[in-house]
Amino acid sequence: MSKKIVDKAKHILKGIQFDLELAFDWNKDHYDNYYQYFTHPDNEVRKWSLLIFAGGLGNWHLESAQIFRTIKELKKYSEFNKYKAYHFEDYVQSFLDNKDAIKQDFPLLYNQLVWYLLRLDNKKRCEYIFRTVDKQLLIELRQVLSESGIDASKFPNNHEDIMKEIGLTFKPV
Repeated sequence: MSKKIVDKAKHILKGIQFDLELAFDWNKDHYDNYYQYFTHPDNEVRKWSLLIFAGGLGNWHLESAQIFRTIKELKKYSEFNKYKAYHFEDYVQSFLDNKDAIKQDFPLLYNQLVWYLLRLDNKKRCEYIFRTVDKQLLIELRQVLSESGIDASKFPNNHEDIMKEIGLTFKPV
């Protein structure tokens, strides 16, 4: 099961070694509830699940793709399946529940996630996009973001350093 999760995530994030903000292959065939694996005992599963979250936030930030959409918006599409949708609230809740472990295991990736969340919320408050998300969850998220010390106006990490932290490297052609 772990290999299948990692393989699906790798397929979605093909090319992540070069950029976290690329528009990835978010095909429903590779969908999973990756947020459920943020503290999985297998480091590879945990890492790739967090990278899915980072890739989704990075795509949203760059506006190259939007995987976190409201159910109302998703229902417009004939192929909509509520069981194969990336629910922002689930990812945020799992991030908050596991923030200490994520920060300990992957501090640079954690900082990148915080930076994306700060930038996105500053651009347009999450409750205006996701009206059904529990307001208390967003209050808790903003508390964590404000306590992080990350400045949303400054890019926190070098992408290459994040890739080294998680054990992915690339060789330029």
